[in-house]
Amino acid sequence: MSEKNETTVRRLMDDVWTKGNVKLLDELITSDHVNHNALDPGRGLEAARNSVKKYRTAFPDCRLDIDELLSVGDKVVVRWRYSGTHRGPLEGLSPTGKRVNGTGITIHRFVGDKIQESFDNWDALALMQQLGVVTLPGRTSSAGM
Repeated sequence: MSEKNETTVRRLMDDVWTKGNVKLLDELITSDHVNHNALDPGRGLEAARNSVKKYRTAFPDCRLDIDELLSVGDKVVVRWRYSGTHRGPLEGLSPTGKRVNGTGITIHRFVGDKIQESFDNWDALALMQQLGVVTLPGRTSSAGM
């Protein structure tokens, strides 16, 4: 079971997020999938599709790479890295053309052979800093905001 679940997570990262094949979500997640993500929570297949489309529109060259994958029982934990170039709108922010990268960890819980629940923890602050939306005290924004 662990190997099959790990393969499902790899397909989610590689085929859905990196390659943009959102139709594959039907095979990988349950219809009532819940995404626990502070910036982009969602419930169901349509919410998952919209999330992928949103980020792939903003970062069409989006890439998610797996650094580590662990499975125990009905859970698969993946430590990952993202990279991409901001070429489309994101949450009201016009494209900046900036290259971004960061890290995250997701715990996926399976029911049968599909992901039913995902708990995301990723460095969204670093993304906003790289896009110039958020600056550290004593620094100026490079995005002119």
